[in-house]
Amino acid sequence: MKKFLVQVILLISLAVSGVAALPVFRSENKIVNDFTELALKEIQMDIRSDGTFSAGAKWPAAWTRDMSYAIDLSLSFLFPEAVEKSLASRVENGMILQDTGSGGSYPVSTDRIVWGIAAYDYALFKQDPEYFKWVYDVINKTLDNDLLVNFNSEKNIFRGETSFLDWREQTYPRWMDSVFIASSYALGTNNDYYGAIKAAEKLSHILNLSDEEKNLWNSRLILMKEGINENFWLTEKKRYGNYIISNVYETLYGGYETLGTSLAVLNGVCEKDFWNSALNAVKPNQFGMSVVAPQLAKVPSYHNDAVWPFVQAYRGLALKKAGNAAECEKEFKAILNAAQKFGTFKENYVASTFSEETQTNSDRQLWSVAGYLAYIYRVFCGIDFTEKGIKINPLVFDSIGNHIKVDGIVFGDSVLNLSVDGSGDSIKSFVLNGKTCPADFVIPYGLKQTFNVHIQLEKSELFEKSYSENSLNAVDFEASAVSPEIPVLNVDYEKGKYSLRWRQKNEAGYEILKNGKHLKFISEREFTVKPSDVLDVYTVQAVSDVPVLPACPLRAESPKNTWFIEAEKSAVKGGKILSEDNPEPVNAKISFELDKTSANFDSFVSRWGAAEGESITFDFKAPKDGVYAVDFRFRNGHGPVNTGESCAIAVLFANQERCQAVVLPQQGNWTSWNFTSPVLVFLQKGSNKICLQTDKTCYAQHHRLNSVDMDLCRISRVK
Repeated sequence: MKKFLVQVILLISLAVSGVAALPVFRSENKIVNDFTELALKEIQMDIRSDGTFSAGAKWPAAWTRDMSYAIDLSLSFLFPEAVEKSLASRVENGMILQDTGSGGSYPVSTDRIVWGIAAYDYALFKQDPEYFKWVYDVINKTLDNDLLVNFNSEKNIFRGETSFLDWREQTYPRWMDSVFIASSYALGTNNDYYGAIKAAEKLSHILNLSDEEKNLWNSRLILMKEGINENFWLTEKKRYGNYIISNVYETLYGGYETLGTSLAVLNGVCEKDFWNSALNAVKPNQFGMSVVAPQLAKVPSYHNDAVWPFVQAYRGLALKKAGNAAECEKEFKAILNAAQKFGTFKENYVASTFSEETQTNSDRQLWSVAGYLAYIYRVFCGIDFTEKGIKINPLVFDSIGNHIKVDGIVFGDSVLNLSVDGSGDSIKSFVLNGKTCPADFVIPYGLKQTFNVHIQLEKSELFEKSYSENSLNAVDFEASAVSPEIPVLNVDYEKGKYSLRWRQKNEAGYEILKNGKHLKFISEREFTVKPSDVLDVYTVQAVSDVPVLPACPLRAESPKNTWFIEAEKSAVKGGKILSEDNPEPVNAKISFELDKTSANFDSFVSRWGAAEGESITFDFKAPKDGVYAVDFRFRNGHGPVNTGESCAIAVLFANQERCQAVVLPQQGNWTSWNFTSPVLVFLQKGSNKICLQTDKTCYAQHHRLNSVDMDLCRISRVK
């Protein structure tokens, strides 16, 4: 009687809120049933008065990232009205909006592209030619812009912060500010791009576009797959690394990132032979797989030392695809146990203690709820909306029972009612409206009828093997492992030499890297560097059995390898030249001599870049032909370092040849100067013109050009 009353109350509340009747799921596991009802209720509570999704109880905004992952996980066919309104709310001027984030959002953060995956999912459900075209156009226009702003055509991957891991100190070393993050490459974000490009490629066929367009998307898919695997795959470990730190030289941080790895398996980026090694390379925590591993020392829990249920759900879907039912079940039990303990689907929880006391947390977090529902409808029921129709491929654990049933999945003018008997992963029989069909039968779209499907499951050899054998034999390390402290370097420059010292201790010693390659191991906590005729970059990292992050890189500059060209003394179009009137102006020849709060030579160009066509052209006389690192000293005080939408963008030209977009993130104030990330360019001996300018590709969020102050151009000979 109590269960009946709960159902009635739920249905009444859904009707009152304008939410369409929801599919009714039942299994032989009462706890699973009860929390399915709670999940549907919490999604309803996460629908705002304007009909769009909020991110959770504590987060009222309709964020691109959160709602897109939630839609992709399970909401595309469960709450179609809210899905459509939410997707539309995150498009402006025909392009996807990036959530507020590090350094003023786009293009420091670039994972807005996950919208394309979610929108494609919903388009498959909606089956409307006009909607297919709208989704295609939005993905296409957004990617056209990103290919000019944050794509590396040599590596075939995109720059930008790790998707959703946007609390910088939680997963990046503290010295990695928004400039470094903007120039980095992340596994998860690049798999979002791959998924969106894959969606556009499929849409080009659905819309019957020209062969030229179809081939373009296909070639992009091939190149991106190669780019991700070539740049992130750790061959000896048989898994992916987390992100690439890019400055003058590049370093792949070999930490484990669960979402990116799971997406690589689901998207088809990871080759089938390596699905299980990639997914199981790190041993999960007792309470579920943490979002990153190893954990950073002395960093409180939020992304560090934390489990996020939506990431667990993606890992579960990937494990289902890989045929690892046992590990898939463990992640589901962890999600369910957390919901039972906290009485809601929390945003996250502490991986090491199973506590909700992370740095910040929210009840009924949208993507956490959607992650649980992904297990219900996509794992247990096996429902998959494809281009040709609905495929059904259930995976049912013994703990769920021998019978599940879901009634009332509405798609178009059709209804799907599904019952599944038995447990396992292999379809023994597939009966549709009383007739036996092949196990891989696809229920077509566009028919006005009810589809009553009954499936009998059995356990495959792969299913049994996942439970009878230890699937984690090739574990690289445990997710609970803590990496050594990152050295914090104290740098002195005297008599033409740099001295580096640090206080952090590590019994195994330290590794010195020069230009991204091993130089030597040391036990002491100091070393000295003498600059050469070319710019060398040194860094230090602790020696450990688990992946480690490096200290802030040292540029071994000297007047023989580095030159400053003042902005105010160059050909300036736009902004205004100002003087600081310092009684003792700085006249630096190398970066070590600069004052963080003073312009070099006391003058700078103020509020430059507020309109298209503004430029600063620097004349540089190169001593030799070769590769040079070019960057710019700037300040952007339009907003704080951790949020906002006022990141600035410019474009670098060397001798009239377009090189790359230059990102100038928010710095939190108008008093501190910082350098952009360097761009490597080939310069000829003698006269060269280095031009920084704004054009139509330099618009940030809401089609705004954001101004900055410019001090100087720094040029260093690399080789």
